[in-house]
Amino acid sequence: MAKIKRERVASSAQFPVNYSQPNNNILYVMMGVITLFLIFVTVKMFSLEKKINSGATGGAPAAQQDSPLSVDNMKKYAKELKLNTGKFNKCLDSGEKKTLVAKETAYGQSLGVQGTPGFFINGQFLAGAFPFPLFKEIIDKQIDGTASTECTAYSTDLQQYCSDPKNLSFNPVAQTVDVKGMVSTGAKNGKVTLVEFSDFQCPYCIRAFPTVEQILKEYKNDVTFYFKQFPLVQIHPFAQKAAEASLCAADQGKFWEWHNKIFGIEAQGQAQ
Repeated sequence: MAKIKRERVASSAQFPVNYSQPNNNILYVMMGVITLFLIFVTVKMFSLEKKINSGATGGAPAAQQDSPLSVDNMKKYAKELKLNTGKFNKCLDSGEKKTLVAKETAYGQSLGVQGTPGFFINGQFLAGAFPFPLFKEIIDKQIDGTASTECTAYSTDLQQYCSDPKNLSFNPVAQTVDVKGMVSTGAKNGKVTLVEFSDFQCPYCIRAFPTVEQILKEYKNDVTFYFKQFPLVQIHPFAQKAAEASLCAADQGKFWEWHNKIFGIEAQGQAQ
């Protein structure tokens, strides 16, 4: 384009130019450049669309194939756990546990759970993947009888999570949480009931998993642990089926084996 302009300047010095007529050559060149540009953009758009559809850019098809929580992988885990795979696969494929998952999620919402993980420690709400020392403080007060409904009765570390009534990550005012009919692990009749509303795909739940394991190890005679389903389906596409799969495993008496296996795999950094 620059060369063309230089050539036109040179020729204008030799020949008179009629400025009353449009310069058709320049217009043709500009139209040609615009046409080439439009062709280039169109080719790039088709190329990008093809990559997205094939999953090459990390789209849903590739994620669904590679995720450790894909249906195919969960059926493989069922076999590894020596479940009756015929029953498990039928349970998972039929969606028969969908209603129960929805019921537990709705129950959590009625208690004020909005995200995961959400814990109730003898009814006192702790929302988030908090470090072990904060769980320990609450549990110890429950065991020694010094638990309080007052925020100021707790350490400054916990007070920052219960001092703002509009943002209670820790609510010392206990609620009654129904665990009737739920499977449990830990102490058979512990002084402290720990209930977790959780999502198998949630990164914060994965982070909380070793903390829960530490609690059960250090309070093996005092804490009874229950798990309730709360899949965040809007942001975790595999959470719903993972929740259903855990209940299918529970039908065969292996909920906790399933729970530990799934969180163990994801804690190793394999979650998608």
